[in-house]
This record gives sequence, C-alpha cells and structure tokens, in this order.
Amino acid sequence: MNLQQYLHENGLQREDLLTRIAVSLELDETRKQRMESAYNAVYDILKKDEAFFSKVDFMVYPQGSKAIGTTVKPRGKEEFDLDITVEIRDPYYNYTSSEIYNHLIRVLSSSDVYKEKLIKKNRCARINYVGDFHMDVLPGCIVINGDSKIMVPDRELRSWSSSNPKGYSNWFSQKAETVVNSYLNKAFRTFSALNEVKAEQEELPDDDVYSKEPLKRAVQLTKRYRDIYFEKNPKHKTSSIVLTTIFGELYEGEPSIYQTIDSILDKIVQRYSDYQYLFESKGIYKRIIVLNPVNSDEDFTEKWDKEKEYYTQFIAFAKNFKEKWEKLKNGHFGVAEELFGSDRIKGILTDQLKQLAKNEGNQLEAAGVSIMSGNTFVDRSGDVSSSEGYRSKENRNFGGVE
Repeated sequence: MNLQQYLHENGLQREDLLTRIAVSLELDETRKQRMESAYNAVYDILKKDEAFFSKVDFMVYPQGSKAIGTTVKPRGKEEFDLDITVEIRDPYYNYTSSEIYNHLIRVLSSSDVYKEKLIKKNRCARINYVGDFHMDVLPGCIVINGDSKIMVPDRELRSWSSSNPKGYSNWFSQKAETVVNSYLNKAFRTFSALNEVKAEQEELPDDDVYSKEPLKRAVQLTKRYRDIYFEKNPKHKTSSIVLTTIFGELYEGEPSIYQTIDSILDKIVQRYSDYQYLFESKGIYKRIIVLNPVNSDEDFTEKWDKEKEYYTQFIAFAKNFKEKWEKLKNGHFGVAEELFGSDRIKGILTDQLKQLAKNEGNQLEAAGVSIMSGNTFVDRSGDVSSSEGYRSKENRNFGGVE
C-alpha cells in the first residue's frame, strides 16, 4: 500500500488534494532565496553606515505572510510584497520619528544598488524590484526591553505609531497550533512509521508538506481565491491582513483544511446576516470589525467606514466563496477549478490519481467529483468511481491503522 492508497483508506484524499493545491501556491525556492538575500543585504548595508546604524543595536526580520507561513505566489503580473522590520533595540523616546525614518532613507538613497529602486512611503521605505517583488522596510524602535511592541515613524502624523509585527506573528502561530493533531499530519506520520517498519521503498513528500497547520493552509487557499475574485476590481481587494486576522479569530482548532474553511465561511456569512437583521428590525447598524489582535486600538477595517464599498466587496467575496464552497461539498469539481485555477487542479489531481489508481484521462472529471465530495470508491482494479467499489472511510475519528 502506498501513501495515496493509505490516505484513501482513511478518507483523506480530499484533504490531501487541498494540501497539494496550497503547496503549489507557495513561493518557489529560487524566489524564497532571492528575497532572503534581499533582506539580508539591507542588514549588511545598514550595518556599514558609520553615521548612525553602526552605532546602535538593531535587527532585521521579516513580518507578514513570510513570517507566519501563509505566502501565496502572485498571479500574472502581480508582484509579491515582502515586509521586513528594522528594529532598533533602543527606546523610541531617545529619537524623533523623522530622525529614524530619515536615516533609513539616507542610507538607501546613497546606495547605487537601491537609489533607483527606492520609493518613499508613509511609514516605510519601499525597494521595488520591478516585475518580481517589492520590499517594504519598516523602521522602528522598541518601547521597553523584553516587550515585542515597537514604535514606528508616521510621516503623515509627524509622530510615532504603535506596531507589533512580532506579537502578531506569535498570535497567529499560537492560533494555528491550537489544533491538537491534524488528520493529515497524523496519517502521514502513522504511514511513515509503517513504511519504515516494512522497509517499503516509496519516496515520501517532505515532512513540512503535511505538518503545516490547517489554519495556515486555509488562509493560503482563501488568499488565492481572493486574488482571482478581485482580479477585475483590484482597488477593493480585501487585504491579506484582514483575511488572515479574521480566519485566526474565528478558528476553533478544526483538524482539517476543509473543515477550517467550511466553518469560518459559515461564521462570516452568519455574522453578516445577524447584523443585517439587526439593522432591518431595529435600525441599528453594525458591521464586521477586524481589530489587530495584539493592539485592540487598531482597526484593520477602519476604511470600511470611510469607503463602504470595501466592506460591500468583502461581504460579496465571502458570500461568493461560500456559495462555491457549498457546490464543492456536493462534488462539483469544476468549482475547484474556478477557486484555485484549472491547470493547477487538473495537474495535481492527475498526479494524485496516478499514485492511487489506473485512471484514463477521460475519467479525470469523475474522479475529481468523487474526491471533492468525499465520496470516493476504488474497485479491485484500482480505478476511482463515485458509486462502485470500496468506499473511502470517514475521517472524523482518524486514529491510524485499523
């Protein structure tokens, strides 16, 4: 029995397919290395600055999706946004906000490498690698030793603003880790142990393919459909920080990607419906609010009040995603292609089926339907069917070998 057969036996083929899709969305190793080199180079050039940075204790680290493991490769001509923090390990009140910002700009603008790529933003310096990615460099100072909060310069306010990128990363990671043991990770480890005992020769996926928590995978898949949905309306595209935060807030330790997305979409739409009923019955207006979990004074959705179309479009996206997800639950394989991309889905499914069965190309659609609906059968010849053969087992109480 190979891994795909084992996952099928335990009703985990659909979960494996969702995982493979999420993995396919991640940045390739070449781009990862290029970006890592880019932010290491920023540290190197700042360290050589004799006027300021060489005299202070500072560190450079990534924040955002790179830090929490929810990166998604850009579509088409979009660029990936790499956010990094330059954290000065000295209390902010020893400096003015403009002083910190100006020192960063001075160093980057005097560099032959960066001066043509540099764009001044309100709170950061953007280094634009045209056609590939842009790197936002956020300078900041600590508030007190031992705390993850920092103060960052805000040019519009001409003062400091509070931020906590490390605290946010820790919050999201802790939320993701509330899953006791994901179905797929447990199955993979059980199979790996059996595989070793039996000395079978099968090349297994890297361990981190199945060890990444369902919440992180769910965010990756949701961000991909967000990109597709807003392709013709990029102005009102819901930000990644909003999606990531609301998924983190609503996550309750579901042990699978499928259940995570299913549950959170239900909660978002239900909350909106409750607020609509409140408005229609009592005239009280409320909206979904997404606060920074490590700084409750910061409303990530503040602009939803100033420009309500952002909120309207977020709700439209959530409803549309839920509608398609319900079709997916009923085995409409074509919806999976709409959600994550046709070529990607078919390629991954084909590879999956090659390891499981002896399907011909014209059976691909039927196999996709049965897997996505969770109603897969395999006959004695190893062919996938939606109605005949040995049905895959339910995965709700997965516990290893039976």
